Amino acid sequence: MEQNESSREPVLKHGPEPPSAETPVNGRKKSLSFVIALAFFAWLSADSISAQSFRRGGTEFNAVRQVTVPTEKPYSAVVVEFLHHGEIHADGRNVAVAAQNKELVPFRVLQLGPGDFCRLAFETVKGQSEYDIFYGGDPPREEPPKWTCRDGLLLETRKFRQCNLNNLDSVRKAFDAAEPIGADYVENVFHGYNPCSLRREPFLSRYSGQIDIPKDGTYGFITSSQDCSFLLIDDKLVVSAPGRHGPQHQAVRGIRKDLQLSAGRHKFDYYHAAVGNNAVMVAAWEIDPVDEKPQKPELIPGEVFLSRLVKHLPAGAVSLRTARQSPDFTAAVAGDVPLPDNDVPLVGVLFRDVSPKSLTMQGAKIEWDFGDGQTSSLPNPDHVYLRPGLYTVKLSIRRGAKTLDATNRIYVDRPPAAPNGKLHTLDEYLRIVESYDPKKLDAVSLRQLVLAFEAKSLALADAAEIAARKSHAAEEDPNRRPGTRNGTAIRQQAAADANLSESDRWLARAVEAGRTAFAEGSAVAGGDEDLLRLARLIAPMARFRLGDSRAAFEIWSGATERISAVHAKAECETAAADVAINDLVKPKAALPLLDAAKKHGASASELHRVWGDYYAALGDGKSARREYLEAQQTVGNSRSNIEQTAWLGARARSTEDFLKAKQYVRAIEELWAWQRDFPSEKLDGYWTLLFARYWLGREKYAPAIAQAEQLQAVAPDSPYMDQLLYVAARCELYRGRKDRALATLESLVKGYPGSPLIPAAQKAIVTLKGEKGD
Repeated sequence: MEQNESSREPVLKHGPEPPSAETPVNGRKKSLSFVIALAFFAWLSADSISAQSFRRGGTEFNAVRQVTVPTEKPYSAVVVEFLHHGEIHADGRNVAVAAQNKELVPFRVLQLGPGDFCRLAFETVKGQSEYDIFYGGDPPREEPPKWTCRDGLLLETRKFRQCNLNNLDSVRKAFDAAEPIGADYVENVFHGYNPCSLRREPFLSRYSGQIDIPKDGTYGFITSSQDCSFLLIDDKLVVSAPGRHGPQHQAVRGIRKDLQLSAGRHKFDYYHAAVGNNAVMVAAWEIDPVDEKPQKPELIPGEVFLSRLVKHLPAGAVSLRTARQSPDFTAAVAGDVPLPDNDVPLVGVLFRDVSPKSLTMQGAKIEWDFGDGQTSSLPNPDHVYLRPGLYTVKLSIRRGAKTLDATNRIYVDRPPAAPNGKLHTLDEYLRIVESYDPKKLDAVSLRQLVLAFEAKSLALADAAEIAARKSHAAEEDPNRRPGTRNGTAIRQQAAADANLSESDRWLARAVEAGRTAFAEGSAVAGGDEDLLRLARLIAPMARFRLGDSRAAFEIWSGATERISAVHAKAECETAAADVAINDLVKPKAALPLLDAAKKHGASASELHRVWGDYYAALGDGKSARREYLEAQQTVGNSRSNIEQTAWLGARARSTEDFLKAKQYVRAIEELWAWQRDFPSEKLDGYWTLLFARYWLGREKYAPAIAQAEQLQAVAPDSPYMDQLLYVAARCELYRGRKDRALATLESLVKGYPGSPLIPAAQKAIVTLKGEKGD
């Protein structure tokens, strides 16, 4: 995606803007020209300036980030997060943290991954405000000082392992043996999800720290959780909620456990297991309770964990051993938008360029590659990923012939809650994704793009239907003056027409985007199943909702070329043959497709049905009837005769109603469901009549005429044959073929003398002959 429109308003909420080029120095401002000149000099000479030492702990590291700790407050530990551009080993050993005096300080890597995400904590040293985080290269030869900080509450989460949810020891052992997900210092025990992961999956967790009891007294502890939880003080179990269950919403008698505690610090542990995709972890208390039933339980506050002494701070820009100044960026999931009937969301991510200003000034070119085939030249772009996943993102900065890159793997998924409480909308995301290049998406992402466009189309169609109902209601207003149009009705109808037109435009965009995967020479990546799912989505969309059978045929035909698995290929060949016969009226084009589908093992019922249509189109009624009966036998029918009659009647009435209301998409959906379950209905003729009326309503006259010809071959004695011939005659007239219309009407009069349509047919014959001068 090219996002180079500098005037475009941001869709997702940005963080603070980078600092101004005019920076206060000694109480005055340097001129912009001086800053630019200085930056340009820095750019040219960055490689020649002697770099700072990257040697700490007996090894030479590859990268360093600086963290500035405010001195006005005494923090005992600091937590930082950054993207490590693939430099930190999976075991986290090639990291060291040093104070300004170059002495190593205690640190712990709290989380690595997904991707190149790193979270670590380090202890502070009195009198030191600047700290360097070194990483990359070989692990240090010197062991860092041991971690001694006892302040704050540490949450650790790990992948779920089977255990006895009713037994603390079992849960604890499972936690100790489980694979880590991540960890972080948190305010207190109060979460409704896994804060260390975007994935919604089962997990185990442990909160550990110390509570600083302010005074001697009785403390009543309560736990509420989704699935089991166990709260321990000084390694002794105090209160628990064992088993698999939902959270406790009522403060009822018996859920609180009281404990006498002396003033001072006490060890605190809280174990929890979430078996499903939902989680709740809450630890509350009452101080000096007055009744066995909890009265006013409150969260155990962060102040007793001394959480204020553990500070989360941003990491500074990266410096590399090979280049003092390097591009750098941050990525933050900003929200998500679900699509209708789809558990895969669109995810919005805010990217921010935090490179040194000297790299991006004086005409530097910025280019983002988001790892999904889309790009941007905006400095702080909003990007929408069409599906969650791990993406390799590259930021490039070029000035002249020199280009510097920074690459990080980032994992994106829907956030557990809307950041800042703001829910994103589909329209916001469409402003971004509508400019995506579909040729550079894979099949799965391309299907998501199609579904996003379709969702917009459906929303507009719903709006059109509402406006049409309002227009009709206004027209029926009994107070309207006779002979006048209601202004409200006119406006609502105009709105309905505009929404329908726009709905079709978005639907056409959906089909056009999806077709990219099946165009000749397409490079869209995807496995057979992914490509088949995409074809199943867009081919019916083109055929039935847009009435573009040519596009549907090209999609199915293209899918047969791109898909290798024989059964999937056979499905596409059968579908392409169906369109060729019944829509494009080109049965000869269907023959090689049907032969190939038979060879590849197509679904027996569908293949027999389409073979039946092929023979019917050629006038071979006997072979067509045989294939239709084979198709019905393959489908089978578990319904009784009474149930079958009721079911067919319901399908017929629904289809008739939709055709009368000109709701052709719903009509064809009914017809196709009907045909799928009862292919032998083509021997009766009523299904064929309604199918012809569908084509007539869509102003597709050739396939409507073809349906009459098929029924004449298959069941000339059908009680609906006369009606089909009359429909065919009308279609011939609409096509301007009066001779064919006359011949069709004469066939009706001659072949079906008892038809109630005879008077109308004879009248039409007289009119046509009169126009010809006979």
